[in-house]
Amino acid sequence: MIGSVWGRSPSAAPVRVFADVAQVPRTPAPRWWNHPVAVMYMVVLCAAVCFVVPGLPALTGPAVMVAGVGLASVAELNHRRWAADRAHAAEEAVWVAAQSGYHVESADGILCWRDAEQARTATLEHREGWWHLSLFGTGTSTVDDAR
Repeated sequence: MIGSVWGRSPSAAPVRVFADVAQVPRTPAPRWWNHPVAVMYMVVLCAAVCFVVPGLPALTGPAVMVAGVGLASVAELNHRRWAADRAHAAEEAVWVAAQSGYHVESADGILCWRDAEQARTATLEHREGWWHLSLFGTGTSTVDDAR
């Protein structure tokens, strides 16, 4: 479905929100501009321009490439840190929800919560420096899960 996040409609209101279940890393959130592959593409383009521009020292291009590899490595570490932090936040969210009587499950980074008759959608979002767990009332019947 276009405009949906993990199977929920954009207009769906959460049944319950658990705010501040865990802190997010202080580094920038993973986006297209700080993805390691995007960083390397930009570095290669910059290095190519450095080779073509007359008047620049001969080692400018290789120096830009070395600096770019370092920057892409930092971007990769940032992406891995955010993935590990999200996994930790999912574990914390399951525990926090269980303290309030909700049965939340996390499998391969996908969250869902169950009531007596359905598996329902749950999301873990980062806002304002914290991970927030949102439980939604939409989901699939457990009869559908058994098929």
